[in-house]
Amino acid sequence: MEQKKIIKQRKTTDLTPKELAILRSATKTSDKEIKTWHTEFVHKYPDGKINKEAFVKLYKDLFPNSDDAAANAALESVDTNHDGELSFNEFLFFSAVTARGADLGERLEMIFDVWDVTDDGQLDQNELAHLISAMYDRARIKDRQGDKNPHAIAKNIIGKLDVSGDRKISKDEFVKGCKTDETIRKLLAPDQ
Repeated sequence: MEQKKIIKQRKTTDLTPKELAILRSATKTSDKEIKTWHTEFVHKYPDGKINKEAFVKLYKDLFPNSDDAAANAALESVDTNHDGELSFNEFLFFSAVTARGADLGERLEMIFDVWDVTDDGQLDQNELAHLISAMYDRARIKDRQGDKNPHAIAKNIIGKLDVSGDRKISKDEFVKGCKTDETIRKLLAPDQ
């Protein structure tokens, strides 16, 4: 008799401890408030996703001086799976990048936490390249050839910052490195 492997998949409506920590840091609110926010999010978007129309409205509420084009560009930049909708995780990335009260170091820490998909406290070259690609998307940078290639940049950053030789960088190394790397700093915090 053939046995099937049962793989537990995360529901798009779940709130994980990692997401809770990212939101706490990004919004400077309590766990109770965040859980209420998450409950409202799931109530508003029962499938755990915000469609394009709803995101444009939300974006304009958050940034009243923006137009549809800016809202659509923001959606495209954080819609990492390009399905035209925003999952709760993608919404977390949006929250981290646009956090108003956070200084550059705090924003970088939040972004690290969002992109550390393996939850091992380190970014490998692939995770870092995906992060750089998302930043390029947000900044509408189309040219990703040569010295602008996300994988080449990720490899270069890891090569400079990887003290242990395991080809990964820790959160501390990431924050310090991004603060000194002008290209990444311009993408993450163009106003600083």
